[in-house]
Amino acid sequence: MEKTVRMFNNNFETVLTDIPNLTFLDFDEEDVQIKTETTEVTGLDGVLMGASSFSPFKLTLRFFYRGLDTKDYNLLKQRLRGIIYRREPYYVVHSDMPGKKYAVVPVSNGITDVGDRYGTFEIEFSVYKGYSESLLSTKSFSLSKPDKWQFENGHYAQDVKYKFNSTGCNVFNGSSDIINPIMRHYLKITVKVDAPKGITIKNNTTGDEFIYKVALSKSKPLILDGVHPIVDKKRVGVNTNYQWLTLAPGYNDIEILGEKISNPSVEFDFNFIYR
Repeated sequence: MEKTVRMFNNNFETVLTDIPNLTFLDFDEEDVQIKTETTEVTGLDGVLMGASSFSPFKLTLRFFYRGLDTKDYNLLKQRLRGIIYRREPYYVVHSDMPGKKYAVVPVSNGITDVGDRYGTFEIEFSVYKGYSESLLSTKSFSLSKPDKWQFENGHYAQDVKYKFNSTGCNVFNGSSDIINPIMRHYLKITVKVDAPKGITIKNNTTGDEFIYKVALSKSKPLILDGVHPIVDKKRVGVNTNYQWLTLAPGYNDIEILGEKISNPSVEFDFNFIYR
């Protein structure tokens, strides 16, 4: 199978390996870097543990180029500089891990000349989010596209879905970590329901509980866009208990509760994240 590297954001897309005679060799991911806040108390053993977060890590892609002559080789070097170094961040996807994308900024392009028209290129990126993501979000999930998804535990159940027409649902998070909007993880939940006295959404797996205290109609969905509840394109946090939902790795038991609720439908859209 041909090995490929693709780079893209909202403003551009290019397949680096479409350059003639440029071959993608392999990749390397730096180990996870974790930061934990601690507090030392005089007279007590150890420290008090605080929140932990993950730092950016390095992604290195290695290539080989066989030039036609010295001029061709030098032109390739200049062309790569123009493609790699950009003012805005972008995503990188490579064929060795085709179901993942990395949000990156370029760090360096190490070149090792082999003669006067051959060379190896070691391009280093900083994965600034501190994690990689599934190539697609769950809005595009399909069991007919297994090459677009990577389940780290090898799990691939036939009942995985992200749209439900009931007040109870099991939502599968194929990530290696919890999906938590407060950590800037993408999570959008769209709820369409007739609820004359509002609703409560509970994740029985994590213990999270979100309460919307006023009436809802199916014609005006409640959208939980990360930590922001939205109805009719307006933020409505004042009508809530000021909480949000998270998704644990694996299956999440979700319930929608409320008095005289009817015609429920709910959709979960998020990317799996990988350490």
